[in-house]
Amino acid sequence: MFEGEHFSFWQKRMEIFVQSIDPGAWNAIVKGPFIPTKKVNGELIPKEWDEMRDDEKRKVQDDQKAKNILTSGLSFDEFFRTARCKSAK
Repeated sequence: MFEGEHFSFWQKRMEIFVQSIDPGAWNAIVKGPFIPTKKVNGELIPKEWDEMRDDEKRKVQDDQKAKNILTSGLSFDEFFRTARCKSAK
């Protein structure tokens, strides 16, 4: 989806745009999603919202902001084409 002839142009513009809105959102894009976990019976499982520390909640919110910014820049068809590609993996 985000490949092709004009990718480097789009990439730099999105970096500047997202950083101007929220540097934490750009960090979430670069580093990937943050999923706070806890250990239960020796296994790591995702924490519920009310179990998260404030810093963990902020990182999760940064992830959501990043998703919102990126998907807001897509047309209706692009959004659903991207969603179908991710769900097929």
